[in-house]
Amino acid sequence: MTAKFENNNLIVLNPLSGDKVDTLTVSDEKYINDSILNAKIDSSWSSLSVSKRVSYINKFRKELLKNKKEIASTIKNETGKIDFDITVEILTSLEHLKQIASIAKKALKIQRRNAGLMKTKKAYVKYEPLGVAGVIAPWNYPLATPLTSSAEALIAGNNVLLKPSEHTPLTSKLLKKIWDNAIEYKNAFQIIIGGADVGGSIVKNNNIDIICFTGSTSVGRTIAKQCAETLKPCILELGGKDPMIILNDANIHRAVESAIFGGMSNAGQTCISTEEVFVEDGIYNDFVEKISNRIKSIKSGSTGDYGSMIIAQNADKVKRHIEDASKKSKIIYGESDEKDMFLPPALVFEPCEDSFIVNEETFGPVLSIRKFSNEEDLFEKIHKTGFGLSSSIFGKNKKRMNEIIKKLKTGTVSINDVMTHYGISSIPFGGEGVSGIGRLHGKEGLRAFSRTKSIVVNRFNFLNEIWWFGRSEKINTLLNKVMNLIFRY
Repeated sequence: MTAKFENNNLIVLNPLSGDKVDTLTVSDEKYINDSILNAKIDSSWSSLSVSKRVSYINKFRKELLKNKKEIASTIKNETGKIDFDITVEILTSLEHLKQIASIAKKALKIQRRNAGLMKTKKAYVKYEPLGVAGVIAPWNYPLATPLTSSAEALIAGNNVLLKPSEHTPLTSKLLKKIWDNAIEYKNAFQIIIGGADVGGSIVKNNNIDIICFTGSTSVGRTIAKQCAETLKPCILELGGKDPMIILNDANIHRAVESAIFGGMSNAGQTCISTEEVFVEDGIYNDFVEKISNRIKSIKSGSTGDYGSMIIAQNADKVKRHIEDASKKSKIIYGESDEKDMFLPPALVFEPCEDSFIVNEETFGPVLSIRKFSNEEDLFEKIHKTGFGLSSSIFGKNKKRMNEIIKKLKTGTVSINDVMTHYGISSIPFGGEGVSGIGRLHGKEGLRAFSRTKSIVVNRFNFLNEIWWFGRSEKINTLLNKVMNLIFRY
């Protein structure tokens, strides 16, 4: 347990020691409604130009850099991550703010469109703020996920209500402190503290114009249903199984290292963590030998290759998956500290089709490894769960890899690489199927937080339109001749 509620307080606990880190006041209904109403009626942030909003986000990024030691300490206390994982999270977050700010002006500027036959018209598209964005963030990346989603909503001109996970609220609290000290628009970025009930209040509030949720598929389904009642737009970034395909002509060393990093970094608590590895039969034995030897040198622990599980409920689920798989499958482990929240890396070979590890998201330092000999069987296994967040493929034959990629129902594919696509903020990020709807990052992410408005302007107001009432039959004849002339090719 990393958090508990007592009366109207949220007590945040260190996942390793169980010691209290801090106590926060839970946002009550009045505070939530007042915060949302303040955000709704305050148009000062949305009235700024995109360039001005970008300048404030850049200023905020620089303040975050100045405070990176305090940010790192806060993340460590509420997650149990190792220092390197924290450094990577901070680096990724700052890089995202810099990249997304750099593309914002072009992405959100007025887009001229061809009016076609309508030569007397001028057509363009504007991207306007939706109003108030409710951002509900998970516990696995308490800086990167809430910060990047909030920044995109802010750049698009929305005021943001951020509800961090009750397990890791302290990093978001610190973000708010840094924002308020550096940026004068305090209503533009507000924090709401609480559990699932508080998140539900935000989703259902009619003054919230869009919801951005990152978390489990089960909660995402509930939010989707709630938003559907009023047709409120929502962006849902949910779970994944994130398969890795290793072809016969792959560089085995790179595939092994990528699989281990993709599966074990951050203790496997990443939505795009590799969970399933499918190895073509021609190199299966060689790959299994090499990854089995390599995993034995990987260790979880405060001084290991990755840190602790962040919440006990997730640790219990991972243990349940491993225990279930161990009944019929071979498992090889790496090393682990003695503490209960440090789980050793595990390789599960040829798990049964009805096992938990095949049919559910594990979200821990576990890789399942399966052999395949034909692509039909491969795709059936990959797509059976309905997850479609990310995937990766290793090989040399570009033509074959591209044919396989066409058939993968995932939002992102990495070629001879794994997970680094998240650090490229210019490309969209999101999944298919039960992995979510909508996109973050890139121009697509900025526009997802915008109202897309088409505008048509009549250029010559002294002319009547040829399709208005009262036109003669000659006009109809003329139009038919025009059609025959311009559409025959």
